[in-house]
Amino acid sequence: MKKYKPRKYRQSSGYKKKPGKSMTLPDQNLTIKELLDRHSRGVSLGAPDLKGEYFDTEIPRYDDLTDMLEHKKELVQKQIDLENQIKEQQKQVQKETSLKAKPEDEVSEAEEEAEAKKH
Repeated sequence: MKKYKPRKYRQSSGYKKKPGKSMTLPDQNLTIKELLDRHSRGVSLGAPDLKGEYFDTEIPRYDDLTDMLEHKKELVQKQIDLENQIKEQQKQVQKETSLKAKPEDEVSEAEEEAEAKKH
């Protein structure tokens, strides 16, 4: 027969979590059946419905999968249009900088030629 050995418990790390304000409400207990029934009917479960801050972008709610797919196509097309617009703007900036750089190059070349003639 084995002798009883007391269990060795681990020591605490010393970290103790301070409990904050409780978010539970008294008498807020629902069965799974009640939760599913309310969810399927779209009835609030009694918990606050917090809305996020999304700045300028509206987050749509879809009733149908096809609506979501159409919205996705629109977003992809919008992304392509914006990428093309960015590329065009970058080309314009490169043209402007290259036009500005050419006169400076011509002036510096002229100065170099003048200095070479002096020496």
